Amino acid sequence: MRDKVLLEVLLPATGSVYEFRVPFDVTVETAARLMAQVLASREPARYEATDEVDLMLCCGAGAHEGEELNPNETIRALVGQGILVDGTPVALV
Repeated sequence: MRDKVLLEVLLPATGSVYEFRVPFDVTVETAARLMAQVLASREPARYEATDEVDLMLCCGAGAHEGEELNPNETIRALVGQGILVDGTPVALV
């Protein structure tokens, strides 16, 4: 699993936190859309996926807390910058 990062994803619509192992070579936009689709299938009564979904750093993510991630950036680039590490808390917004 060296080419993936484990993210803790908060779904504000439900208040639930899920873990996703995200490949380095996808963009933030692609990762967010895929996570939204999975969560919409798990929480169909409370959450509906859209193409306008973003990822935001949250819950103790340090200096970057509350910052939306650039949808065009790759996960690999964010890991390389130290913004994403295993266990980084993000919110699907």
